[in-house]
Amino acid sequence: MAFPATWDDGAAEALAALAPGSGPVLLPILAEGWIRRVTARGHRLGLLQGPEEAGSLAEALRALLLARRGAPGLEVWRDRKEDARFVLNLPAFLDPAGGFDAAGYAAAVGTAVQVLDILGHGRSPRLRVGFADLAGLLAAYRLPYDGGEARAVAAALAALTRGAAEAASGRLAERHGALHPVALFWPAPPAETVVPGLAEAARTALDAAAASPGLRHDGCVALAPADAVEALLGAETAGVAPAAGAVRPERDGEGRLVLRPTRAALRAGDVA
Repeated sequence: MAFPATWDDGAAEALAALAPGSGPVLLPILAEGWIRRVTARGHRLGLLQGPEEAGSLAEALRALLLARRGAPGLEVWRDRKEDARFVLNLPAFLDPAGGFDAAGYAAAVGTAVQVLDILGHGRSPRLRVGFADLAGLLAAYRLPYDGGEARAVAAALAALTRGAAEAASGRLAERHGALHPVALFWPAPPAETVVPGLAEAARTALDAAAASPGLRHDGCVALAPADAVEALLGAETAGVAPAAGAVRPERDGEGRLVLRPTRAALRAGDVA
């Protein structure tokens, strides 16, 4: 098993679950397999314009994976003939000062839309872009999961995700032709949240989507059950699920069952 030294044992178990067969697993080789499939298919179908765009997409996917910000679901790693999904790990977009990289998140959503469009041969009416570990993000800001401030953050993140995804679908429609109208009505994002700049980023993303001439997809966002990819990215909860608690059972180096703090609990002490 070969993967970044800073990643935890949970990532090793996840990588083993993602890899077919029972031989040695090297993260770069395993990841390059599906990255090459995506870029080759995009080039073959005319969904990527030349080697430069294919190379840019490949670099974006490598960067998301190495930063543990996002990756496609197990079905893509295993090359299964199933509807693909792409998950983004929300806490990975935090910075040490307590900010949220909204611009980077919106760009990652756009990358996910492009990847899923290619995997669907440019014909899928609905895509499955989702996020993971909302509970971990809320814990980083010390927000009670069921509180009003937490709900505002969740609503803003949902609006940012939808806006960025539909804006990306609109950009694809400008290139390949619109297949669906723009939805001009949606729940308004909160006017402000405790996460600096998040509400503004959500509004900007929705405005960009509304300005599109049309969309390639009837829907772009979906929260799905977790698989090994969430664990590979370091996410402890799927979608909007709450954290199970402040500790989790784990085996130590001698095989004994011990209780370790969850990442959410650790983040609550690290980021104000």
